[in-house]
Amino acid sequence: MHVRRYTPFVLLGLRPEGWQNAAMPSLRHALAAALLLTSLSITPALAQGDPVDPPEGFTEKMAAKVTEVIEAVHPVRRLPAATGVEYRVVDNEVFLAELRALLEEEYPDDYLEAEDDAYTRLGLIGPEQDLKSLILKVYDQQVLAYYDPETTTFTLIGPVKKIGALESIVVAHEYGHALQDAKWDLDAWMIEDLAQSDAILAQQALVEGDATAVMYDWAARELKLTDLLGVSAEALSQQDMRKLGRLPDVISRQLEFPYIDGFAFVNALRGRGDWAAVDAAFENPPVSTEQILHPELYPDELPVPIELPDVVASLGPDWVASYEQTLGEMQTHVWLADGKKGASLFPALPARLPNAEAAAGWGGDRLVSLDGPDDAWAVVWQTDWDSKKDQKEFRAAARKAMKDLPGAHSASDTDIAGGLSFPVLVLVADSDATKAALEDALGL
Repeated sequence: MHVRRYTPFVLLGLRPEGWQNAAMPSLRHALAAALLLTSLSITPALAQGDPVDPPEGFTEKMAAKVTEVIEAVHPVRRLPAATGVEYRVVDNEVFLAELRALLEEEYPDDYLEAEDDAYTRLGLIGPEQDLKSLILKVYDQQVLAYYDPETTTFTLIGPVKKIGALESIVVAHEYGHALQDAKWDLDAWMIEDLAQSDAILAQQALVEGDATAVMYDWAARELKLTDLLGVSAEALSQQDMRKLGRLPDVISRQLEFPYIDGFAFVNALRGRGDWAAVDAAFENPPVSTEQILHPELYPDELPVPIELPDVVASLGPDWVASYEQTLGEMQTHVWLADGKKGASLFPALPARLPNAEAAAGWGGDRLVSLDGPDDAWAVVWQTDWDSKKDQKEFRAAARKAMKDLPGAHSASDTDIAGGLSFPVLVLVADSDATKAALEDALGL
């Protein structure tokens, strides 16, 4: 589950010492704490360097530095300057209150509970873990700043005592989002259907990959080598990587994916045609995490559309479909890794997950989580694969990943959607009796 509207800024492995607050726990990133400061509009007059009174908590020098960074960002991104953008600093308490309000607005409690159940049934989170609490925890501990396209405001989570190298990087990243928003209206551009998780992640990867590339380009041009080395050195904190490692992989991977894989995707696009190719991607957005993970497949290889039969009607009136989703290649990979970790390519980067080859060759999927009488439940997950080899690899890896799941489960070369080339049907249920009833309802 990912907060759709906010575009939070995350520096993986970064925890600058100067941004700690004694009242807060030790965080994996530079989080910020302290006073809620008034907003400052970035107006054309400000962009031209006219004098303005800095907001509370900002010195004139700090405000001038923010303006200097902003003026240098849009030429790097090769987009017109965005006007009417505001920025502010809030403390962690205000940030969490706003995040809770946004979660309640975008994700009703019954939806979160249904997603929690589906993740638990698949073994993606533990039965004792609460998805909503995990989401609030990860955003509490990982976010430096965020941009809200609804209010055209980017927010730093402070206090901010100076606009040094790190703070300038944050401003460059967030103003990169403001440029995207001014050009493409991010709030209208983003997918609203929560049942399209894979496509939402792909969109977020483009948005965050773009802003991250802008940030790096700006830093390479504007920061001294000593400043870059200083920020990089702070990014090697292993203590904070261990904190992320204690989260379920599906949560940590959703956090990392838009930045790490999105940045690689945007770089691949720029190799084809620099920023014009990235602009074209906003006009024709990626539709799957497969396209992000394998940029050579963008834009031509599209997911196979899968429509599941009405399983509830076949099971009976006491059953309901509580949750539907498309997991996509990235989240399928997390499931197949089954909690295991590989080696990290670099100390500040997360460790790779195993079984990537069994998730590659993903063609499409659709999942439904079902609730029945007397606490009975089942998950029906229809997948399709690019080749017979891909089908065989996924089927074998799926059976292995499900060995430690409670209840009953199976993976077979079955097509309940119709017309699939290389199908694998995964069934998970609370008991053998429920699974048998499910198979009978599906005509298997």
